[in-house]
Amino acid sequence: MWHDLVIDNVVKIEKNVAEFVIWMPILPYAKMKIKIYENQSGRFSGTTDLRVKRKFDGSPEGAIGWGDTVEEALKDTINYFNEILKQDGVTELTPEDIEYSEWSDF
Repeated sequence: MWHDLVIDNVVKIEKNVAEFVIWMPILPYAKMKIKIYENQSGRFSGTTDLRVKRKFDGSPEGAIGWGDTVEEALKDTINYFNEILKQDGVTELTPEDIEYSEWSDF
């Protein structure tokens, strides 16, 4: 099984196990994608394809999340995204407020 692979010069292997399209009216194009990866320990992590340019320094920040299941990682990722919006007092994002990941990453 891939979880047990040990290969020279490889320190970590992750498997893309799910991709979700999340629809939120606050987003300028109404949706974003979240990818969920499983690591060799069987834990899951999520990441958004959309990054919010933070109010305090203008740097783009994407949401990440973790969990013991795909669903937990998805929920944790969405909750972190909502926390970013809450911290910045955002009620609606414009295209100037966001940055997308490279198309090849998603």
